[in-house]
Amino acid sequence: MLAAVLISNLINRYIPALSAPLVQIVLGVIISIIPFGAFGFEFELESDLFFVLFIAPLVFHASYTSDKKILWDMRKQIFGAAVVLVFLTVAAVGYFTNFLIPVIPLAAAFALIGALGPTDDVAVDAVARRVAVPRKIMGILSGESIINDASGIICFQFAVIAMTTGSFSLKHASLRFVLLGIGGLLAGVLMTRIKYIIINRLKASGIRNVTLSILFEVLTPFIVYMSAEALSVSGILAVFSAGITHSFMRDKFNPETVKLNIARDSVWEFLTFTLDGLVFVMLGTQLPGILKTISGLSISGFIIAGAVLLLTFILIFLRFLWWLITIRKKTYQEADNPISAVKAAVIFSLAGARGTVTLASVMSIPLLLDNGAKFPERDLIILLASGVIVISMLITNFVLPLFVKRITEAGRSDKEQAVYSEIIQGVISRLKNEVTDENRLATEFVTRNYAKRDAAGHGGVMRYNETQTEKELRTCVLLWMTENTTALIEKGNADRTMAEHFLNVFKTRAGKGGGRPSLLRGLLMFFKHTLNFRDRAGIMSRRVYFENILVSNMQYALKKLNEIKNEENSAVVEKLIAEYELMSAVGRNHVSDSRLNMEDSSVLTVIERGFSIERELIQEMFEKNRISRETAKEMRTAILTLETQLQSDF
Repeated sequence: MLAAVLISNLINRYIPALSAPLVQIVLGVIISIIPFGAFGFEFELESDLFFVLFIAPLVFHASYTSDKKILWDMRKQIFGAAVVLVFLTVAAVGYFTNFLIPVIPLAAAFALIGALGPTDDVAVDAVARRVAVPRKIMGILSGESIINDASGIICFQFAVIAMTTGSFSLKHASLRFVLLGIGGLLAGVLMTRIKYIIINRLKASGIRNVTLSILFEVLTPFIVYMSAEALSVSGILAVFSAGITHSFMRDKFNPETVKLNIARDSVWEFLTFTLDGLVFVMLGTQLPGILKTISGLSISGFIIAGAVLLLTFILIFLRFLWWLITIRKKTYQEADNPISAVKAAVIFSLAGARGTVTLASVMSIPLLLDNGAKFPERDLIILLASGVIVISMLITNFVLPLFVKRITEAGRSDKEQAVYSEIIQGVISRLKNEVTDENRLATEFVTRNYAKRDAAGHGGVMRYNETQTEKELRTCVLLWMTENTTALIEKGNADRTMAEHFLNVFKTRAGKGGGRPSLLRGLLMFFKHTLNFRDRAGIMSRRVYFENILVSNMQYALKKLNEIKNEENSAVVEKLIAEYELMSAVGRNHVSDSRLNMEDSSVLTVIERGFSIERELIQEMFEKNRISRETAKEMRTAILTLETQLQSDF
């Protein structure tokens, strides 16, 4: 099943038109029907464990990483769609389902529609990467998908309790709902607070282990859910409030938590993708067995197929009406992207694919009632829910893109590139405002690096792609440095061993085309060579020789660059001149310093501060709807990549 999740990711990369959940369902079907010999496929899961193992961590992470500003700004619209619409849908469609298929008892019908209440944010995000869903509508959809998990599951659980016990009181259920909800929210906040007290005590005792911190965080949703359920309050709402509370209490970015942030983000990215994928693979593995039950059901396959299509249509139509009636146009209207109320309602309704939470809910339906009898039409309920999941995903994947523009590389755009440039300039400005005598040189290095990224003009993707002209010039620089180093040896102005070390480095880089990823990487390479040589030489005179070779090469390269500068290559040459001037300055400052210690270098501190500011500005631009969710994600991913590189280099 893990292999299927991996393969689905690869297929989605090469065929983005097919969303990962659809691919995972198909792969699950394949797994279940292919004979594996001695390793035959067999899957059975305790229903009560499903919420603990899958839903708890997924809801926790969704609320943990939610955009709090959008949740607050759109609170009325999100609450209406995520809570009121879910309750109305359960009530209305529950009665209709019981009328349409009388063999399904009313309480069981409510359970089915309660499970179908939550929308799937994974499926919507997969489509949002390919089509330009208006930002404000996407904000409502994202907030809705987080909160309606809790409201849908609570409706489902109440209905199942009513079905299994055989009794239901609206007054008692309403009171219990309030107590469960408030108790769950308070439990999540309280347990998060207790967790942080424990962590702070451990830190005070000198225990600051990244692995231990990550383990604490991964265990959190499981512990919170099980503790809340043990207290007879809503475990789902407890996990939801714990995630929100964590997002407020999360340690701010600083040099001491760089490694923790990298590990935390990587672990959660792995867990959420894997858990989401496993649930859809499980759906695929169950489909053949579920379809086999049709022959033993009390209604025909044609009626079941019609019921699936009709239920899907009703759910979509109710969402369409809800948007038209309750959502005001000024709420989602954007000056640069005007959209009609009908089109907005169509997008909102078609984006309501069902998925992970729905499947997890119906699969957790108990086999037996309290009196020992079989749960009525359990297989039929699972079959109907699975059918609605598949049909709604097909609609979201193939029909929704017909109503919104497709995202192309050409359409990404100049506006977002301008915003990215604004972010870079904001980082530079704030770093310069924080400069001190101790970090002046380091700040100069970091701000020049940001200026170079801005000049590259690559929009939201912070990669450094050299032009052919720049690659050729870098190759020329290596040749000039080789020429200068050879001259120093011939004149006796350089230690031969050190000079040969330089020549070997130049030869290696020239063999790779002369290019290099970035000034950051180059400076780190330089520091490594410096430290390596200091350890091997260990004599002050040798460090002086090393500095002389370095500075002499930099100055010779600068001289040659100035000689060849003209109107055509001015921009590239200026960038290289700025780079080598900085390298020369850093070389003179650090190589002669006998107390050099990279771990204490102010360069690293300023780089990390730059990352922190950059993240803040990216979030700010996203909240102002100036960049898309996908662009913001690309920017954050690029920062994480740079952080990972920094960690490995230092």
